[in-house]
Amino acid sequence: MKEKLGQFKEFAGNLSSKTKKIIIAGAAALVILAVLIALVLNNRPYAVLFSGLGEQEAQQITAKLQEDGVDFRYEGDSTIMVRESVVDQTKATLVQQGYPKSGFTYDTFKDNAGLMTTDSDKNTYKLYELQDRIGATIKLFEGVADAKVIIALGEDSRYVLSDEEKKSSASVTVVMKDGGSPTSEQTAGIQRLVAKGVPNMAMEDVAVLDGNGNTVSESEQKTANSSDAEEIAAVVEGQIERNILKILGPIYGEDNVSVAVRAQINMERLIRETTRYETPEKIDDEDKTGIISHEDTYNERSGTGSTAQGVVGTETNADTVEYNTDGDGNGANASSESRSIDYLVDQIKEQGEIDSGALDDLTVSVAVNGNGFGSLREAQLRSLVGNAAGIARGQQADKITLASAPFDGRADDDEDAETASSTLLESIPLWAIIAAVALLLILTGIIVVLIIRRRRAEEEEEEELLEEEVEHIDLNQELQQIQNDRGMELKRSIREFAEQNAEISAQLLKNWLNGGGLDGG
Repeated sequence: MKEKLGQFKEFAGNLSSKTKKIIIAGAAALVILAVLIALVLNNRPYAVLFSGLGEQEAQQITAKLQEDGVDFRYEGDSTIMVRESVVDQTKATLVQQGYPKSGFTYDTFKDNAGLMTTDSDKNTYKLYELQDRIGATIKLFEGVADAKVIIALGEDSRYVLSDEEKKSSASVTVVMKDGGSPTSEQTAGIQRLVAKGVPNMAMEDVAVLDGNGNTVSESEQKTANSSDAEEIAAVVEGQIERNILKILGPIYGEDNVSVAVRAQINMERLIRETTRYETPEKIDDEDKTGIISHEDTYNERSGTGSTAQGVVGTETNADTVEYNTDGDGNGANASSESRSIDYLVDQIKEQGEIDSGALDDLTVSVAVNGNGFGSLREAQLRSLVGNAAGIARGQQADKITLASAPFDGRADDDEDAETASSTLLESIPLWAIIAAVALLLILTGIIVVLIIRRRRAEEEEEEELLEEEVEHIDLNQELQQIQNDRGMELKRSIREFAEQNAEISAQLLKNWLNGGGLDGG
């Protein structure tokens, strides 16, 4: 080491003063540059990532930041800060991974509101922060795992004379830890919480849904129950109508019976608890005192004299007899008695749940075509209808209405028509009927003869036309034959001339081919 140090001193001593100055200046510059870099790195601005976090949530987020290699700082007990340049990217990454799972993020949007932020943006940031706060408050309810709130603020009308007012509305999705739905009390509390936190919003304007997408808010539930009740009532009414028509159709005919059923469905879900007290069985049926569990008796007498005098008191409900004391002129005499008995009785407690969709009331109306009920009596018809509809015998008189009347007056019209026709036939004499039948036969014969003659005339015309067509065809064939014969004769004459005068025929053919005349020029 000493040798190395000696060599370095010897080397430094051999350097010129100019070289030494350059080396010292370079080393100083490196130190200053390192200090500046450290200051710049350590003085980079930090921004709030999340605030209002719980201890466990903060530990989860910081562990995730360390895992991702993101530099962070603590501000207070529940605020995490990161480099301003990476705050947006880090926040987006954590949100995609499901962080934070709880806690308020009050400063998430508030810190983004600066001098260049418009009023519209500031209002949007406030709305986002309000949604987060309400959602985080709902998470504090028992059994709630997560809650998402969406608020739609009503717009103020820009026109003074406009009567239109757009109300604010909101929807809340509540995910329960057990995967079910919030209770009715929790649902009402959520609606009240949101409605009171947003201007111009009523409780019925807040829709609450569970994690399965089912509407559980009170107003929506009432509407859904009303719709379900109407659908169930329609099904029940249709089934009962078919049952009644199945019984009465074969008796009166389906066209002669009209049935109307009205059912009332109760969609409320009730839990009923009943407590009954009964005395134990005894030999004496009139003894309703029960079994003695505890009995206290107290007697007290004092005084002189042969007989006791006093005014007897009254018995109480607890079988306690009281006596008032009194005395006479010859001496004091007092008597007192107290008695208390506790009886044991049988106690029966029943709990039952009535599901929604129960049939509360049912009424049936039946109308029969005609002036009566035919072979059935009214009591028999009512019993048939009641049994088909499932109405108890004791309620059939109040729940079933029967009526008989002609449908659209058709029965009276048919009877009148039959009566009129029979009366008309009876009033016509027999000779007139015979004359009418004979006249009808004569007219029928004349019509038949005219039809036959017309058909014969048409057939004769068709035969004449057919003969003319045949003659015309024969004439054309003869003319064609004559023309063919003349052509054959001319061909034969030319052939004979050519055979007898071969030289002349050759010369004519040559001139014709050369385009010349018969003179050979």
